[in-house]
Amino acid sequence: MTRKPVSERTIRRLSHYSRCLRLAKSRGESVMTSNRLAAACTISSAAVRKDLSSFGEFGRKGSGYDVDGLLASIEDILGVADPPGVVIVGAGNMGRALIASGLSGSSGYRVRAVFDSDPAMIGREIGGLRVEPVDALSRILRELGEVIAVLAVGRGGGQAALDRVAAAGCRAVLSFNLEPMKVPEGVCLRFVEVSTELDILTHALRSPR
Repeated sequence: MTRKPVSERTIRRLSHYSRCLRLAKSRGESVMTSNRLAAACTISSAAVRKDLSSFGEFGRKGSGYDVDGLLASIEDILGVADPPGVVIVGAGNMGRALIASGLSGSSGYRVRAVFDSDPAMIGREIGGLRVEPVDALSRILRELGEVIAVLAVGRGGGQAALDRVAAAGCRAVLSFNLEPMKVPEGVCLRFVEVSTELDILTHALRSPR
């Protein structure tokens, strides 16, 4: 399948579909209708069919979608069939929680390394990974190749961590630190904004049904 640019909103929905399909696959399901996929993803079946039809023909009317085939197609569209590795900068509470939660889980992403600047943390093992010093970032990232860096550092440490991973050649960064940062050229920075998700849930909770 030829990969083409898609909007961020569509990427979010496709990612959601892929998660639901992986869960269905883990339950041993081989076929899923648009209605069932829509229910699992809390989106209308019409929206599911519209999203998928814009990329080609998947499944047959009345028969549903082949779970393996549809999942493979969505992963190809998103370019995540062979996802990059993940490195975590910050082995504090947040970093340890990310590793313990099984970030890879059903998503396919795998934490390849964890870094910290605290001498008391360096050398400790977390989830089978040895905490490396941040000074080793450049060397280890060169060895790993393409990666996404997750910043799980404390308040005031965001910019320094971002500059370090950018200098090490990382071009994709996800930050749990919400402080304003100057983004180095060529780097894509995204934030995990829990407060925004809480706003969305509050709106849903208090909206008329």
